[in-house]
Amino acid sequence: MSAYVIGDINVTNPDIFAEYAERVPMSSSAYGGRYLVRGPDKCESCEGDWNPRRFVLAEYKDVATVKSWYYSDDYIELTKLRQKASTGTLLVAEGVESHIRGNDSGNAGYIVGDIEVTDPETYAQYAAGVPATVAAYGGRYLIRGVSGEVLEGDWIPKRLVVLEFDTIQRAKEWYSSPEYADLKKIRHSASNGNLIFANGA
Repeated sequence: MSAYVIGDINVTNPDIFAEYAERVPMSSSAYGGRYLVRGPDKCESCEGDWNPRRFVLAEYKDVATVKSWYYSDDYIELTKLRQKASTGTLLVAEGVESHIRGNDSGNAGYIVGDIEVTDPETYAQYAAGVPATVAAYGGRYLIRGVSGEVLEGDWIPKRLVVLEFDTIQRAKEWYSSPEYADLKKIRHSASNGNLIFANGA
C-alpha cells in the first residue's frame, strides 16, 4: 500500500534549512521517495484557517519504507539539522491503493483536507456521492479517511484526504463545480475541518 509523508514546516533559520533542503532529496530518493509537493508558497487556504508556510507531500512504496528512511542513520542526522532550522509537523499516512502513484510531472494540483466528522450518518451520504464527481474532473484519491501517524509535532489529524488533479486549476474547478455543490453542503452540515489547495512540486 502506497504511503505518504505530509509535512507542515515553519522555517526559522533559512541558511541552515537551505543545507537541509539541498541534502534531503538524495536521502529520500534512496528509499524510493518522490516529492509531489515541496517548498514554500505552495498552498492556498480553501476552507478553515490552515495555510502551511512550507508544505511537503512525498510518496513512498509503503509505511514500512517511510519508517526505514525516517529512522535511518542518514536521515537522523538530517533531522537534527532540520530541527535546528525549523518547527512543524511530519506524519505518515497510508494511501488508498498499492498501484496508485502520484503524478510527478510537477504540474499536478492537490486538495489536502483534515476533516472531523460530527454526524457520521449524514457524512456517509457525502462519502458515497463524492467519488463520481472527483472522477468526472479527472481527479483521484491518494489518501482517504485515515488519521495517519504523527512522526513529529502536535498536529493530530482526524480524517485525512488528499485528492490529486492534473492541474491546480482543475482542482479548483472541481471544488467550485455544480456537481460538487450539493455534496459540499452535506459535508459542511456533517463535519468541520480544514482544506488547502497545493501546487505540485
